[in-house]
Order: sequence, then C-alpha cells, then structure tokens
Amino acid sequence: MIKNENKTKVALIKCDSYDLNKVKDAINRGINLLGGIDLFIKYGDKILLKPNLLASESAEKSVTTHPIVFEAIISILQENNKEKNINKISYGDSPGIGKGISVAQKSGISEVAQRLKIEYADFDEPIGISFNEGIKEKSFTIAKPIAEADTIISLPKLKSHALTVMTGAVKNQFGCIPGFRKAEYHLKLPDFDDFSTMLLDLNKLINPKLYIMDGIMAMEGNGPRSGNPKKLNVLLLSSDAVALDYVASQIISFDYNLIPTIKMGFKLGFSNKENIEIVGDNIESVKVKALK
Repeated sequence: MIKNENKTKVALIKCDSYDLNKVKDAINRGINLLGGIDLFIKYGDKILLKPNLLASESAEKSVTTHPIVFEAIISILQENNKEKNINKISYGDSPGIGKGISVAQKSGISEVAQRLKIEYADFDEPIGISFNEGIKEKSFTIAKPIAEADTIISLPKLKSHALTVMTGAVKNQFGCIPGFRKAEYHLKLPDFDDFSTMLLDLNKLINPKLYIMDGIMAMEGNGPRSGNPKKLNVLLLSSDAVALDYVASQIISFDYNLIPTIKMGFKLGFSNKENIEIVGDNIESVKVKALK
C-alpha cells in the first residue's frame, strides 16, 4: 500500500467518455496523484496487465474492462519505456466462461494488444505456490504468467453482482486461478465471508502494484454478466484493492458491510477504512443513488 502520513490514497478521476486521450490524461493524473509512476514500475520490469475478461461480450455491454482503458495504460507504459527499460508487457485472464483469448477478441482488447504488440499470456498453465501468510488459504494454484511477472497491474470493471452485491478490484484477481480450479473454490468455500477471505489472501499473494478501475461505464442489475450498462464517468486508481472497492461502493451508494470482500478486508486488517484518503475529484461529483 502507498501511504502518506498513514493515509492510503485512492485517486478518483472524472472521465466522461472512452476517448483515448481523455482516458489517458485521467489515468496519468491519477498515477501522479498517487505519487508517480516510479512507485509502480521499476527498471527492467516484466509487466502483466490483468483486465476483467469475464465472458465473451462486446465492450458496450460493460461486462469486461473497456479496450480504451487497456490501451491507455499500455500507451503510458510504452511512453515510459525508454527510462524504465520495460522488459515486456503482456496481458491475460482466465475467464469464468470460455477462453481468455476468445473473450479478449470479442471485447476488443485483443485488437488493441495486437496493434500495440502486446503478448497474450496463456493462463491455462498452473503453478502451485505456498502462502503461509494466508488467513484462509495457505497455498494457491495460480496461472504461471502471474508468478513470472515482476509487476502486475489490475484493470477491474465496476459492476453490481447478483451474489456478492458488487464486484471490483479484489474480485478481479480470481481470474488468476486457471480454469476449472475456480469452481473448486466455490464448492470448497460456500460461505461468502470465507470465499472473500480467500480472495483477499489471493490479492495479498499476487500483490498487484496498481489497480485501475473502469467505472466510466459500469454495470447495474444482474451482474456480473447480465446486468445493464450504467454511466458513472469515473476512473479509480489505488495500490490498495479494498480501499478502492470501498470508494467505489460509496460512489454507487452501496452499504460496504453487505459487500463481503470489503467487510472482511477491513475486519481482517487487509486495509483500514479510517486511513483512506480520496485524492483528485470530489466523490459527490460522481456519486449516484444505489444501483438497481
């Protein structure tokens, strides 16, 4: 977590469209408000981008991370490549439904990646990792490219969720578990609090350096796939997934105590609600009544 005087920063940046220049400017502003790109990218890093590629739907459905958000962060990284000597930029996900590359093609992310020469990282190959720090899980099987990356940047989508009320930054890393193994966790941990604690452990293990949440168009209703697009005009950035999700929950007027990933994140000390500092734009300028 990036802290200033014991504060955990969440950058809230208004952005009213998926115009590439606007999104890029918004993300650059957010990164600078958090302390600058040097906090996230080190010299010679191998970087992996983790978008939300839940299922094969077009970008307009708001099921997946929008390709313009994906393109904007790649553009920012490539512009810093001369100074940072970035070893490699790749992207990947293990969707809940279908193959990652197929979902990337349908969503428009694959076209961006091919045009900008960004490799697709196949998340099918598993690797087992012990994690003694875990509260609920002491080991995980994750996709091999996750273990091989120096820096992971998570690109979640802000959506309502039929079972867990909201899905966002914390839940996005569930796609780092390959294929059918995700179903095993659902069977093993039917209690939402236990399942959410597992997700928090997983985030701590994977340790994305930066989370950039796409909330320009969010989803309300029967999410995470069958809901309706909802225009929120916001991008959220942080190094703390729980803090970011909490701010997102406040924007959409949800009670965070009903969202198990946030509730358990605070209860178990993964983050501290009292130490969250919102930087950038005012939350009231983007806040809406509770999503349907």
